[in-house]
Amino acid sequence: MTFRTYSLIAAVSLMVAGPSVAEKNGIAAVVNGRPVLDSQVEELYKASELDLMRRFPDPKEREAERVKLRSRVLDQLIDQELVLKEFEPFRGAFDSKVNAYAEETIRTQFVDKMFEGKRENFLKELTSSGMSYKKFFEQQRKNVIAEMMRGQFAAVKETYITEEEKAAYLKAHAAEYREGDRLKLWSVTIPGDDLGSTPAGQQALVREIRTKLASGDDFATIARTYSKDSKAEKGGSWDWVEEKDLAPAMWRVVVKLEDRRVSEVITFGGNYYIFWIEGRQAGKMKPKEEVDAEIERRIMIERKRVATEKWMEKLRKKATIIRN
Repeated sequence: MTFRTYSLIAAVSLMVAGPSVAEKNGIAAVVNGRPVLDSQVEELYKASELDLMRRFPDPKEREAERVKLRSRVLDQLIDQELVLKEFEPFRGAFDSKVNAYAEETIRTQFVDKMFEGKRENFLKELTSSGMSYKKFFEQQRKNVIAEMMRGQFAAVKETYITEEEKAAYLKAHAAEYREGDRLKLWSVTIPGDDLGSTPAGQQALVREIRTKLASGDDFATIARTYSKDSKAEKGGSWDWVEEKDLAPAMWRVVVKLEDRRVSEVITFGGNYYIFWIEGRQAGKMKPKEEVDAEIERRIMIERKRVATEKWMEKLRKKATIIRN
């Protein structure tokens, strides 16, 4: 997540979730002599949870990701401190420009987009959320500094993208650029909670079913016996499905499964699923101009990510970082 993305998510979460976490005196890390407070980690953690809920709708998957999230949040704040430290020699020359960009961001991204240009409503909502304008402005300043420094020291040197690179990328991600891909899908659905059984019992049951299927038991027979969904009477058959027929999170998973191989146990919405793809039909490729433009954009994003990470690694190596 970029600093700007964090800022947008953080602002929204503060506006909808009520007062921000109370300031604490704990120190999570010290970066070049500057403390990263526990309260900062907690605030960014809560803000990042919104993005977590969007990407992982299933509560069990989301809980597993939460364990990793706190470590990532502290890493992000440490990296932010490293970038701010690098900016200090340029502060005198660029502070006024940074402040102007921060004001512009607040006006366009928040006042205009979220409050239809009514600054007084924005300030009122900010106050009611427990955040001062000064603190909010400082967040935006840090975002601007981070972007400016990346542009200066982590710029992509090679901007030309060859036809070979585009062809290789398309080959690896072809399904993303087709419309109307179809899968002949089968499934077994086991509820996470079922009358007369415990969650642990349901987990044991689905593991047993998966073992039976992997050993060659007939999928349709197993589905009719154990599955608890509208497809059970048909032996778990969905017939041919395409993206519009499934929840987005489910489609993203099943489209990547191997054909004619029993899937691992997958959780969605508190239920356990086992899938089997009998076959697939490729859809129609999107217009070449559209595909080329999107591939070029993604390749450049990846180049920028790599350049930024190399720069950040240099900053980390020369810094003094103490984690508590």
